[in-house]
Amino acid sequence: MHERPTPERPQLTRSRSKGGLETPLVGRLWRETRLIFAPPLWYDILTYSCLATGAALFAMAIAGWPLLLLSPEILIWTGPLVFFAGLWGQLSSERMTCDLKSRVYTRREGQGLFKQITRGSLADLDAVVLLADRNLMRSTLVGEPVTYRLVLYWKQGKEPLLVIGTEHVSLGPGQAVNAGAGRMAQTGAGYARILGLPFFDNSYFLSDGPLKPF
Repeated sequence: MHERPTPERPQLTRSRSKGGLETPLVGRLWRETRLIFAPPLWYDILTYSCLATGAALFAMAIAGWPLLLLSPEILIWTGPLVFFAGLWGQLSSERMTCDLKSRVYTRREGQGLFKQITRGSLADLDAVVLLADRNLMRSTLVGEPVTYRLVLYWKQGKEPLLVIGTEHVSLGPGQAVNAGAGRMAQTGAGYARILGLPFFDNSYFLSDGPLKPF
């Protein structure tokens, strides 16, 4: 039985160091049989475009072809930088597919060249939790920047947590921490219902961010 978390007794959290980007993930239901958490289409288009553009710019530099006002001497550096940006974005991405009929999941976990493919039962999942933390990396002229994250937890910490949704908002003076969490709470409750998990809404108080930069 899950006890509803409170600021005094919060849901057990497990911060996870991440050496890459915090890849945005979105959930989509495929043919009512699979729930897939993956980067949105625009993310893959952007990263693959960077890979292709970076390689093309570097090839033009090697061939001695200028591009508009950019000389080959500039392209020789610009190409690898653009390519590396796309590569870093792809190596930072994580994905998870939940088979709702066989009740198993397949997850591509980790960042960098040495990703892991893990498989397990949906019975190993613990809960979907909505967290709120103060976003110190985003500044606004008015209001308080807050980040809401939907986080998937495993029982007994079997696997590192997975952030399955993120939204950045700016709260007005005097607004409650969860004033902008309505859409994320509805989304998280929907994911939990599909997976047969409990949903905890912790957005009414500030938590530590579940992801450390390093």
